Amino acid sequence: MRKGPSAAGGRISRLARLACNAPLVLLVSACGRLDELAYEPATTPVQWCQRRPCIAVGDVVVDEPLGSFLVFLLALLWIGVGVYFLRSRRGQRSRTWLGVALVLGGVGAAQAGISFQAFGYELKCAGREWCLLTNAFEVGYSVTQALSVSAMLIAVAYACTAPGAWRRGLIGFAAVNAVAYGLASIAGVMLPDRMLLSFEVLMLFALPGIALVIAVAGIRQRRSRDPLDRSLVAAAVLLLLVQVAYFSYAAAGVTQQLWRGGAGFYFSENDVLHVGMIGWLGYVFATLGTHLRDAEKRPSGSQAGRSR
Repeated sequence: MRKGPSAAGGRISRLARLACNAPLVLLVSACGRLDELAYEPATTPVQWCQRRPCIAVGDVVVDEPLGSFLVFLLALLWIGVGVYFLRSRRGQRSRTWLGVALVLGGVGAAQAGISFQAFGYELKCAGREWCLLTNAFEVGYSVTQALSVSAMLIAVAYACTAPGAWRRGLIGFAAVNAVAYGLASIAGVMLPDRMLLSFEVLMLFALPGIALVIAVAGIRQRRSRDPLDRSLVAAAVLLLLVQVAYFSYAAAGVTQQLWRGGAGFYFSENDVLHVGMIGWLGYVFATLGTHLRDAEKRPSGSQAGRSR
């Protein structure tokens, strides 16, 4: 009776180990060539701390205290909600894969918090004439986020499609997309190439998965009128809007306008992203936490609307 969940747990464990080892694999294969990429515009350690708040804690310089708090809070919430879905999966593959996606997202957020926020100065600038662009933590963040989006698409494939070619196609796309981004990241580290390692390229690989989530859940919702499908569509749209808010805030240059060279308040586009993702997690937990289940175990047609 317990053979199925145990096997699922084994698959989750293997995927989790892959995600945790991805930064190490990239770092080893690159032979440290990330050190060749300098931050742009060229920035000295002094200039680094002029452009963002830095606080000395003993011999360590900590960046962006508010941003660090937000990103680590997000990481804990992400992992916590993911664990909830895994613990309450009840044999539902959709819940299993959404749990995997959320745990991976939390691992990625923690890696981002280490390098983009809390210890950015120590990792990129300390002891150097010019600050570095990136490091293994940031590459690990990107790879883990790509895996997270692919796992989310697999969850929606199980929740919104019947067993068959369409489901297998979605799962296959998710796997290929994750592998392709991993290869692009390896190339970015080994060359090295700053564009391949950019957040924009990560979004190029992530957005098709989000678009497929919206399309697949939207098509089912039009047919079934099931509130669960509506919630899946809304969750994907909200996730997309959070990304739009991030890019819009960055393009408008609001961060430095608020900071005013240290005389104002520091709230960056990363903080906008993290606050938005905290809200998104709350929505996912509230709307999908109890009712997410596989398509073959859900009512169809007009019965779906009455089942809730």
